[in-house]
Amino acid sequence: MKVLDLCRRTVVSISGAAAVIDAARLMCTRSVGAVIVTASPADGPIAIGVLTDRDIVCAQLEGTRDLGELRVADVMTGDPLVLNEEDPIDEAIRRMRARGVRRAPVAGPGGVLTGVISFDDVLAHISANVAALSSLTAKQSRWHATGANRGAGIADIR
Repeated sequence: MKVLDLCRRTVVSISGAAAVIDAARLMCTRSVGAVIVTASPADGPIAIGVLTDRDIVCAQLEGTRDLGELRVADVMTGDPLVLNEEDPIDEAIRRMRARGVRRAPVAGPGGVLTGVISFDDVLAHISANVAALSSLTAKQSRWHATGANRGAGIADIR
């Protein structure tokens, strides 16, 4: 399975030049805990950072400037882990763990932003697979318990 198969194609993004207060409002309106910070070259948007609700809280606690005066680029996490949409999920998990991030922008050809993948997306996929395996195990246990397999395909030899 590839990152493209699990990532969310609807990305909440904002410019690094935007005010942090506008990013906070956007996050509230869209019910997300992070936005992807983008630059917009001619080919399409590229991820240049990630701004989380935690980044905003930390900036507020520093109290050097009002959130309306701070720019997203001032408080975002730059140099984000950007995953390629063709990366295998196992590789994405490894890279996310190595960088200690819960979400990552996803890019297609030319580095153009095509989605975002989160720890929750990966966990939901893994959980569904574990549940399917568990169901199979339970089904096989019932099958063996009823004796349904006795003599199946085996000639009675006396």
